[in-house]
Amino acid sequence: MKKRILIVDDDIMTLKILKKYLEDTYDVVTENAGYRFIEKMTSYEADMILLDIEMPVVNGLQVFDALRANPEMNGVPVVFLSGMSNPNLVRELMGKGAAGYLVKTTPKSELLARLEKIFSEGIGRMPTSVLILDSDIDTLRKMRTILTDSDFRVKAVRSTMEAAEYIMAHRPNVFIIGSDQSGAKPQEVYDSLESEIRSCQVVPILIGEDFFATELIDRVKAALRE
Repeated sequence: MKKRILIVDDDIMTLKILKKYLEDTYDVVTENAGYRFIEKMTSYEADMILLDIEMPVVNGLQVFDALRANPEMNGVPVVFLSGMSNPNLVRELMGKGAAGYLVKTTPKSELLARLEKIFSEGIGRMPTSVLILDSDIDTLRKMRTILTDSDFRVKAVRSTMEAAEYIMAHRPNVFIIGSDQSGAKPQEVYDSLESEIRSCQVVPILIGEDFFATELIDRVKAALRE
């Protein structure tokens, strides 16, 4: 089955040219407005998105932020499209997690080669985001080190309120729940945040007194598979 590429650009001619370049190799879908894409983004089921930067109403950077805030879409690689080369903008976009940057006049052969490289190397896929809550600073530091060494993005907090705010704002993939600094146990923390956890589709992992940090990576990976 062909991989699906979604092209989002307000310029109809660009959509036609890129679609013609790619349709022999990929299943190509097009959308000519950023705001319409945001309204129905999860319905596209794209393997990659080519995203124009300059669009009216909602521009490419705003679309990118919406993608990264959506737990169903934040793993899809995004390649930005522009009418001209801009090295400073390239550095900014790559720093945000973009998979690439292409000038719209890129020749067909180079375009296909660049996209294939991104697919083969998994470039631009956001690492799994993990939120950790625990009252013990040493435990937080230990878990953060273990997870970051395995290429997870990690945020550590000590209170249920901080966790709730982070979940709603950033929608992490996994929430590791220890004891709150107020003394609330993991199950109590989970019960108080259950609606946020469910609405944001976060995978919870409750840790108890018998928890061993060496098991952390295995438990996170197992939870993500469930």
